[in-house]
Amino acid sequence: MTAISAGKIYGLSWGNQASSTIFDSSQSATPVIAFLPAAGEVHLTRDGRLLSVQNFTMGNHEVDTRGLPYGIYDVEVEVIVNGRVISKRTQRVNKLFSRGRGVGAPLAWQVWGGSFHMDRWSENGKKTRPAKESWLAGASTSGSLSTLSWAATGYGYDNQAVGETRLTLPLGGAINVNLQNMLASDSSWSSIGSISATLPGGFSSLWVNQEKTRIGNQLRRSDADNRAIGGTLNLNSLWSKLGTFSISYNDDRRYNSHYYTADYYQNVYSGTFGSLGLRAGIQRYNNGDSNANTGKYIALDLSLPLGNWFSAGMTHQNGYTMANLSARKQFDEGTIRTVGANLSRAISGDTGDDKTLSGGAYAQFDARYASGTLNVNSAADGYINTNLTANGSVGWQGKNIAASGRTDGNAGVIFNTGLEDDGQISAKINGRIFPLNGKRNYLPLSPYGRYEVELQNSKNSLDSYDIVSGRKSHLTLYPGNVAVIEPEVKQMVTVSGRIRAEDGTLLANARINNHIGRTRTDENGEFVMDVDKKYPTIDFRYSGNKTCEVALELNQARGAVWVGDVVCSGLSSWAAVTQTGEENES
Repeated sequence: MTAISAGKIYGLSWGNQASSTIFDSSQSATPVIAFLPAAGEVHLTRDGRLLSVQNFTMGNHEVDTRGLPYGIYDVEVEVIVNGRVISKRTQRVNKLFSRGRGVGAPLAWQVWGGSFHMDRWSENGKKTRPAKESWLAGASTSGSLSTLSWAATGYGYDNQAVGETRLTLPLGGAINVNLQNMLASDSSWSSIGSISATLPGGFSSLWVNQEKTRIGNQLRRSDADNRAIGGTLNLNSLWSKLGTFSISYNDDRRYNSHYYTADYYQNVYSGTFGSLGLRAGIQRYNNGDSNANTGKYIALDLSLPLGNWFSAGMTHQNGYTMANLSARKQFDEGTIRTVGANLSRAISGDTGDDKTLSGGAYAQFDARYASGTLNVNSAADGYINTNLTANGSVGWQGKNIAASGRTDGNAGVIFNTGLEDDGQISAKINGRIFPLNGKRNYLPLSPYGRYEVELQNSKNSLDSYDIVSGRKSHLTLYPGNVAVIEPEVKQMVTVSGRIRAEDGTLLANARINNHIGRTRTDENGEFVMDVDKKYPTIDFRYSGNKTCEVALELNQARGAVWVGDVVCSGLSSWAAVTQTGEENES
């Protein structure tokens, strides 16, 4: 459904495959590649909305587009180094190619419809459409014929009719051909083709993409006319010391802009103390009638054990050459997952009004309620710039509400575990392990999925829990669904000690009880038993209806604890009990 603009849809579907098509978190068919003369950030913006902020070291880097919205649209690519916008361009994102349902998949179909709220739309400030409400209805089908996978959709909204097709054809296992086409009643049409090929032996790969789109006077989309080609030459297959060479070319004829990139990487050393790699590359960019902007770089990257990484190199752009140093440290556990710093200094050429020395630092965090990045940079104009990006999600179902630092999907599960303080258990969901901390947790999940949930003790916690009920659940989630799981969880402490009467005599061979079980002391009055931390008491019954009780101090206890000598209050002497033969009473 490439002809639908940004907005919200409320509706229903019916068929033998009645759900929205779920695409995996794939990259854009045409990669977004940015050149950074020093360590900095790349911002992706769509219609004035910031979609992504990513940190990179100096050099050419492919921007991660897996988290971007699906569809075909333009994004502004801004490269920011030391607080200043170094370059800015517009690039097309295509996240609609799919392998279909696979060879031999049966025919799938569905009919669907509902209400469509279209957001306000603008094209470069020249053409603007207000927000609007509309109906939406259509039918979709997909299947396969031999090795050919296909899908077709026909739908209408806002008094427009649209038809779309998608074909995927693998040729001999080494070549893959994709075609997407769209035709609408306002004379809009779109044709997108992609070919990717891999040569035998892993020697090289090649891809070619082309899009041509013409939009009429009704659909809220933009014209497009672009093509891109790229490939990788793996020289290591000839000799391990030769390295890998990559090149790409992107030509956007609508914006009269084009750029090419070329990169080389070689692993110089790999051994016990780490690995050393050599990177070098160039990017040349033309935007309209402006002069070409060329950037070059060369760097040595040193990776050390325990997540340490260092890089040193030089770049040339805007008429001067810079020396760059970068360092990074990664952590497998904890709130802070990555910390890094960089330093840049101009060593030749005319820097104009820019400072010759600049630098910055950043930290990536993954907390319980938010995850993101904090950046601090010394700008080229001498000022200090700071920015914080954070992501998270909130789940709400009735009286239950919880937050999470994850953003995995628009459905999820709230776990009401009731754990005290920093207690932790784990949720095993379709084979993946997720930690659950404290009384309430929210875990976002992808919709249209079936999930098998099992609660279990965490290997990272000293605490032991008995999950009495709600250990296993089976769920099917749809967009917006928030399920609630409320298990009965008891925090267990294995208590050992020696029990005495009020006069100090030992309760030997006595049967003692607690909230969840019973045990017997040995001849020295010693015992070992599991105790529910919410009910930290042990009792002993004697003389029919008489009881003595031990109150245990377990507030800070975790796992197993030795409590030493404890007194059973209410029993003056063990000798009186043994004389009547009541030591086994319970």
